Amino acid sequence: MNRDRCECEGKVIEALRTGVWTAELQDHVAACVACEETRRVAGSLLRYATTLQAASGADNAAGNVDAIWRRAQAERQAMILKRATRPLIVMRGLSVACVLAFALWALRGFSRVDYRAWIHAWAGARVETAVIGVAITVACIGVGALIMLREDRQRGVWNGAS
Repeated sequence: MNRDRCECEGKVIEALRTGVWTAELQDHVAACVACEETRRVAGSLLRYATTLQAASGADNAAGNVDAIWRRAQAERQAMILKRATRPLIVMRGLSVACVLAFALWALRGFSRVDYRAWIHAWAGARVETAVIGVAITVACIGVGALIMLREDRQRGVWNGAS
């Protein structure tokens, strides 16, 4: 069907939705074939939509929408929490690896100790043990800081985004 469009069709549809008709718009619809057809078709569609809404239960649909919204928000929060704890999980793994490495190093050191003179051997290893412990600590802090800085850069925290 070819027909000319009228610029008042949007106003006619809005008047049908709200129920607010001006005298000028009513006069225009009576004189304009395109707007009269728009009023007839849109009115029929709005009545059909009203019957469908009444049949399906508007309150039930609104409750479903709220439940979907709450579920989406909960999933969003869970994703944010997972992303925020990722560096902590990595650091926990690194700390476990460091503890295992230290335990192996200590066991190897104990296997070389002359048990008759273990006090002297352990006393001589104090400085070496402290240096290795500090090195492991600095390495863990550095790796953790790099991971957090990389994630901050990916989220755009450095550019003023939140």
